[in-house]
Amino acid sequence: MVLPVRPPYDLCRTVQCGQAFGWRTDNTGVTGVFAARRVRLAQTAGGILVEGLSDERDLVRLRHYLGLDEPLEAVESELMRDRVLRRILPHTSGIALLRQNPWECLVSFIISAFNNIPKIELSLDRLTRQFGDGVAEGVWSFPEPARLAGARLKELHRCALGYRAPYVRQVARLMASGRVDLSAIGQMPFHEARHALQALPGVGEKVADCVLLFAYRRGEAFPVDVWVKRAVERWYFHGRRVTARQIQEFARSQFGPLAGYAQQHLFYYIRERGNGGTRERAPARTRARPQSGRRLPR
Repeated sequence: MVLPVRPPYDLCRTVQCGQAFGWRTDNTGVTGVFAARRVRLAQTAGGILVEGLSDERDLVRLRHYLGLDEPLEAVESELMRDRVLRRILPHTSGIALLRQNPWECLVSFIISAFNNIPKIELSLDRLTRQFGDGVAEGVWSFPEPARLAGARLKELHRCALGYRAPYVRQVARLMASGRVDLSAIGQMPFHEARHALQALPGVGEKVADCVLLFAYRRGEAFPVDVWVKRAVERWYFHGRRVTARQIQEFARSQFGPLAGYAQQHLFYYIRERGNGGTRERAPARTRARPQSGRRLPR
């Protein structure tokens, strides 16, 4: 099956942007688990070639998950108005926002706090094998809240969660008991949703923004990690140190509802090309020129 794609969509850049964990990339495509199936995706001239998935409903869900209907050409045209992104986009073009399951996204980013990608992927793999349901050979579903709610802490520690183990269990218990409804949070205004997420155990500003952006696709969200902080300070503040909150306020003023897209391009560029011994020169530092009122192209 081939899913049609509109330029400039780039599958590998999209899944390598720190949005989701578990996709493995190689020279010809990416491999991961979707709809409880192991799938292989490869981008060709005709679109995204899908192996391992044939049900029409699952293919529609996959298309939605991958963000294949996003107006990326219009989005990137708008981002090109920014003097820094104008230099970056030729090297990062094609990044879309994934549409993830909020529960899986929340747990993943609680585990990601002060962690590295190999360790995050190890923890999620062990968690899924230990508490998920085996649905095919070598494939397990992501654990439901009730399964994690009843877990013993020593079982969670075996999944290499470290100090995050109690947070995962506490959030699972809130979900299983019905005291937290992630669907309802997704319908709240941005700042209310952010506040509701930050009230959960183990969820700070960065984790909340990741869930808002990568599960709910709230474009105002601008997760600030060490890479993004470095990029913004270097290219917009002339190397001056600023707080994560100042960066978020600047990003929402500068990019409006496209802040999340801008974050992904900055993250990808500085991590892959613009730090230290780079393959490309980092963009020249540019004076920040906040522009408000930008709207998401349709």
